[in-house]
Amino acid sequence: MPNCPCCAYPMLRHFHKGHLVWRCRHCWQEMPDLNSAQASILSYTSSLEKTVKKLVLV
Repeated sequence: MPNCPCCAYPMLRHFHKGHLVWRCRHCWQEMPDLNSAQASILSYTSSLEKTVKKLVLV
């Protein structure tokens, strides 16, 4: 169970509108699934890096 980035209390996993979200049991803030968000950012960054390298070599 991850901890809330706002208050460090444990969060609970919920599904909201078909998406996985985390809700803090203390401050009741809703957080996106940070693991999947980080994975998509890393994938995008890797793809962008490859594109830039191709453009630089041309």
